Amino acid sequence: MYDQPVLIELLDAVRAHLETEIAPLLKDSEQRKRYYQTLVAVNVLRIAGRELTMGAEHLQAEWARLNYIQQLDTPLPADPPAARAELAERNRKLCMQINEGDFDRMPQKAALFEHLLATTLEQLQVANPRFLQALALEDADRERRR
Repeated sequence: MYDQPVLIELLDAVRAHLETEIAPLLKDSEQRKRYYQTLVAVNVLRIAGRELTMGAEHLQAEWARLNYIQQLDTPLPADPPAARAELAERNRKLCMQINEGDFDRMPQKAALFEHLLATTLEQLQVANPRFLQALALEDADRERRR
């Protein structure tokens, strides 16, 4: 549909420039605030890139899990902004269902926990994959000590 480079490649190019050309110049200078702001910008570009590459898959997976725990068979809207808006609405309804006690008993409680765990892991894959890697290392270390 679009010519090269695609959006993810553009984001990567900007991120790489900031990370390899700009940040090193600021690191050892008097401009510590600008250095920190550049690192924040690099991180924002990384998050945006991961969201672009994983967002559609995560949205579909969360939608399917909500269909399961809410006992619905609602199709995912084809329009991405409409899908995100409807997903937000479905999550508001889920919060109301939780407050009303719809998930206080098994097996609904277990299904809700699995959904929330999967959603949190997906969010961390985008926002902070290093945290997930650290958790995996801690788990592996814990298993070795057993």
